[in-house]
Amino acid sequence: MKTISFLPVIALTLAFAACDSKQEKARKAEVEARAEKLESAAESTKKAAKADAEVEKKQGEAQAEALKEAADRVRDQK
Repeated sequence: MKTISFLPVIALTLAFAACDSKQEKARKAEVEARAEKLESAAESTKKAAKADAEVEKKQGEAQAEALKEAADRVRDQK
């Protein structure tokens, strides 16, 4: 019988928990907006990092090619 008396209490608790106040909805919207802004910043940072990495890769490849050419010139001096 004790479980039967708790069922209405549990149902009311769940009903109140499901209802958000205007302040709660505003807070949730604010938190969501902040999260979206942070995700956007993260995406921008990721794109910038990829672009920087591509530039570094090209510079590294150019330096490696220059060193190979220098090594070939040294070998040709024999």
